[in-house]
Amino acid sequence: MSMSLFAALSLLSSTAPVPSFALLFDAFPWWIAAPLLQLGLLVAGMALDETYVNRTTVLAGAFALAVHAMVAGGTGFMVGIYLDVGLVIGAYGLYAYVVDAYVDNWFRVVAYFVYSPLAVFLVILLPDIAMPVALVVAGYANLQLMAYFAPNEPYYFGPETPEAFEAAVAAAGTEATDGPETDGSQPTEAAASAPEQTAYANDADAAAPSGTHPAAEPVGGGDSSERGILPEFMRRL
Repeated sequence: MSMSLFAALSLLSSTAPVPSFALLFDAFPWWIAAPLLQLGLLVAGMALDETYVNRTTVLAGAFALAVHAMVAGGTGFMVGIYLDVGLVIGAYGLYAYVVDAYVDNWFRVVAYFVYSPLAVFLVILLPDIAMPVALVVAGYANLQLMAYFAPNEPYYFGPETPEAFEAAVAAAGTEATDGPETDGSQPTEAAASAPEQTAYANDADAAAPSGTHPAAEPVGGGDSSERGILPEFMRRL
């Protein structure tokens, strides 16, 4: 007779406790440490792609729910199916995040309305029998969130089309293979302009008052690549 994963974990937890020397970990009782760990997983999923919902939040939410299940000693049937499906879909989302791949519309809908951080939080907070209510409330709240932050989008799922993903891959391959060709007998543009830049720097130093130096110009002043509405909020923190 096979033993389930949660039964095995419960059996291990029922054995004699092993002394721990983690001072920070032992500073919190389990009923505080477990919620902190769950919230940390949800926030980590949002922070990875700097958006409220993205390709990694599904797996992060599934991990947070798994922690809840282990602390509670198990889950109901509906929550168990919800957890298992979230682990599978979340693994696919993590792969898409790593390779920055395009994800289909079904993943976007499921991630935003079924496995958003708010949905997982309510599933953990409410009793197992109230899971459908938690998903309905979270889905409605996410709709209102989209309307509130429009035209900004509280989600990011990578390339918008498969063609955009293929074009990005092709561009990356071209940049990797087609580097600038230089001949050893001919100086490069940067090398040719080096004496002029040195002379200009010397003139600026000579014109500056004693003990002061001209301020350097900012480097790489390109536009920010922030996505959605969460990156700006996180950087304020």
